[in-house]
Amino acid sequence: MCSSKRQRVVALNLPNLQLQGTISPSLANLSFLRELNLENNLFHGGIPYGLGHLPRLGVIDVKNNQLNGSIPTSLFQNRRVQVISLAFNELSGEMWRGPWYVPELRVLNLRNNSLTGIIPPAIGNATKLLNFSLSVNRINGNIPKEIGNLSQLIELHSFNNQLTGSIPATLFNISSLIRASLASNSLSGPLLLDEGNIVSNLKYLSISKNQISGCIPSNICQLTELKILSISYNNMIGNIPRNIGCLSKIEEFYIGNNPITGTIPTSLGNISTLRNLYCGNSRIVGQIPKDIFNLSSLEMIDCSYSNLSGRIPTTSDLHVQNLKELFLGHNELEGEIPLFITNASKLEPLVKCGKGHGMYPNSESSSLRNNSLTGIIPSSVGNATKLLNFSLSGNRINGIIPTEIATVTSQVEFQPHQVFMFRTLKELFLGHNELEGEIPLFITNASKLEILGLENNFLTGTIPTNLGNLRAARTVPT
Repeated sequence: MCSSKRQRVVALNLPNLQLQGTISPSLANLSFLRELNLENNLFHGGIPYGLGHLPRLGVIDVKNNQLNGSIPTSLFQNRRVQVISLAFNELSGEMWRGPWYVPELRVLNLRNNSLTGIIPPAIGNATKLLNFSLSVNRINGNIPKEIGNLSQLIELHSFNNQLTGSIPATLFNISSLIRASLASNSLSGPLLLDEGNIVSNLKYLSISKNQISGCIPSNICQLTELKILSISYNNMIGNIPRNIGCLSKIEEFYIGNNPITGTIPTSLGNISTLRNLYCGNSRIVGQIPKDIFNLSSLEMIDCSYSNLSGRIPTTSDLHVQNLKELFLGHNELEGEIPLFITNASKLEPLVKCGKGHGMYPNSESSSLRNNSLTGIIPSSVGNATKLLNFSLSGNRINGIIPTEIATVTSQVEFQPHQVFMFRTLKELFLGHNELEGEIPLFITNASKLEILGLENNFLTGTIPTNLGNLRAARTVPT
């Protein structure tokens, strides 16, 4: 693009053209250049040092190329630059330790490179910065307290680095901050919400997979705009605050994989927006509050590998109409299987044996297995038409298998006493129950069966020989 008056090049926009080669140093001669956009191409080599000296340059966007080498220091000494987007390249070396002269900088996107060094305290001089992303690099050291000077900051992303030290309390004094992602680092110390005033309007806060310690601060309720709170995989102790329901806009709450204790607060059942709740792999005790299952918004609940006891609350099928994932295995739950579980028409993986679910996977987490459940399998299981996997092993389930289950499952774990077809069954786990009699003949119809587990029962007989796909079989006590 050229200026209509002086026929000067003021913008060079060439994105998404599969261009190759290096970025020519001669671009530094375009003294009227205001915008350089070369994103989504195949450029390699370094970023020309002279670009930082262009007096009118406001935007430099070269993300998603194959650029390497270090970031020219001249880019951080340009008084007019507003956007520096270098993400998804192969840049290395230190981010930049020296003074910053970028008073107009709004966007700094350096994610997905191989940058090292620290976040310089001079970042606090870029007071107009709106979006700061360093994610997926090798940045180390502390988050400088000067970051609290970024009074207009909206998004901060620094997940998957090597950051250490505590999270500065000044971060929560930025009223404009909407998203903060600090996950997958080595941050430690407590979550310092109790220091100073909390004026943040955060909607997304993720500090998972760090070494954060201490309790959940009681004044976390001052983060009234929170929609997603993820503090899983840390060293946090104490109880979940009883008034956690004050976060009335929360949609996703992940607190699992912490040594937290106490019970699940009943106030969680007051959050009408709650979709995902993860408190598994913890030391939580007591019963699951019934009001949680009365939330029509609920899609996933994972409280597996904890110390929950009592009965699974019963509720109306209408209240769980959106439930897709349920993980309550490896607890001390008792009583019969509630009908709402088998009537949940959207329930997809009632159990995932493997790497578990969603955003924070649980190794070998499972739905209702390894509890003390009794009674029979409700025939209404046939209503769960999207059910993929059904695990009840390690309980005291009795009675017959309802024939309705044959039409909806591809992986089953329970106590069989009836013959029917399993044409798509690949894995069958019946271990750790009180089964007796001969090994049932129905498995001969499971032509795709690959893994069969019958250990720790009182079964007799032999495995049928016409299971050509069988890769593994466990039939003896373990």
